[in-house]
Amino acid sequence: MSYLFQNFGLIENETIDKNLDLGLINQKLSKKTKQEKKLETLAQVNVAYLKLNQKIYELSGGEAQRVALAKAILKDSPVILADEPTAALDSENSEEVMKLLLSMKNENRIIIIATHNPVIWEMADEVVELSR
Repeated sequence: MSYLFQNFGLIENETIDKNLDLGLINQKLSKKTKQEKKLETLAQVNVAYLKLNQKIYELSGGEAQRVALAKAILKDSPVILADEPTAALDSENSEEVMKLLLSMKNENRIIIIATHNPVIWEMADEVVELSR
């Protein structure tokens, strides 16, 4: 299971490379293949211009959330739990992150999103409302 948090769930004082390694931790791949997958996944989430040696604290909120999404993609789990994945983002980055998340449904993944955002509710296949 992969997680995507509103606060990104990344190690701020580490590099993009080290954070993405966490998504590949249980995969038996060569070092070269892992590097290729990391670069491909950054391109997939539209941040190919970032350098793997950049620290997370140097990134904008939108960039950090896309790196977090890349980490979730690399983990390659069938279920992604996303807790307010767009709460810390502007509308443009929110829309982009949601497009990327929802495109993963076509890869036979289940995406579960907890949100207060009615715009995201409209994008969902199913909405479950929780109350006290």
